[in-house]
Amino acid sequence: MELTLKYPFVTPAGETINKLTMRRLKVRDIKAITQQSGGKVAEMELIGIARMTSLIPEDLEEMDAADYQVLKDRFLDILGFGGNDLGRSGAAGDVVPVSAE
Repeated sequence: MELTLKYPFVTPAGETINKLTMRRLKVRDIKAITQQSGGKVAEMELIGIARMTSLIPEDLEEMDAADYQVLKDRFLDILGFGGNDLGRSGAAGDVVPVSAE
C-alpha cells in the first residue's frame, strides 16, 4: 500500500519524503509495539506507524499532522479499531436487545 503525502517533509537525516510504502503488520510487530511503548497510546501509534512504514519515530515527528492522521487511521484500521482512537473515544456501539427471562 502506498501513500503520496500532501505535505512532503525532510527527515532529520536530510532525506525528503514524498510518499510512503506501508506494509501489513504481523503479530511480532504488535508484540514489539506493546513492549516498546510501555502501554502509552500515543507511543503505540507512533511506534506502530514507524514499523508499518519502515521509518523511525524521529522521522515521523517531522511529518505534517494531516498526513500523520491518515497514517494513524490506517494503522488503527489494520488493528481493527476502525479509526476509533484505541478505545479513547467514539460511540458505545449498537444496542442489542436481551430477553429479561
